[in-house]
Amino acid sequence: MKPHSVAVLMLVFSACRLDAAPTEPSAPSSAPSSAPSSAPSSAPTKPSAPSSAIDALATLDSRQPVPLQPMMAWHQKRNMMEHLVAIQLITARLAEEDWEGVEQAASLIASSPTMQMQCEHMGAGAAGFTELALEFHARADQIGPAAAARDTQAVLRATAHTLSACTRCHETYRQEVVDAETWQAQTGASHSPMGGDEHPGTPD
Repeated sequence: MKPHSVAVLMLVFSACRLDAAPTEPSAPSSAPSSAPSSAPSSAPTKPSAPSSAIDALATLDSRQPVPLQPMMAWHQKRNMMEHLVAIQLITARLAEEDWEGVEQAASLIASSPTMQMQCEHMGAGAAGFTELALEFHARADQIGPAAAARDTQAVLRATAHTLSACTRCHETYRQEVVDAETWQAQTGASHSPMGGDEHPGTPD
């Protein structure tokens, strides 16, 4: 065989051996890959939350909602605080046997045309609310005459009877603040108070 033929055969043989040899694994590329990863994210997933804390509270509170616009709700709360102060004054004056003071304090929660209007306005969207609110005032009407008679036990009984209307109302109803459109739809009323004191809150 000629020398150059032997050299060609040696090159071919060497090439075959290289092709058959196992290849070394390539080093991972440090360049970021543009392909999306199928591996799940290690970041913790937050549990789904209610739309708001107010919604969460509403699911826990089974009392009947009384729809009120924001200003109405504030007037109602303020009025209820004033009624609580009146009850506190009645008991404080009674302890001193200040009968005139008891009568004056009782007059703050007595029935009146203004109170009736307020109760009807605030309770327009909740069945039975107005009636219970007016019952509160009717019971309070008995405190003054008992004080005028200087009858401690009668004052206490009338005050307790009045407070029972309060507690029954709070057991039954809760405020639900709504916008003007919702309130009008639920009550059938056209009035849309935006501020001022034209409609103070209703009593308990």
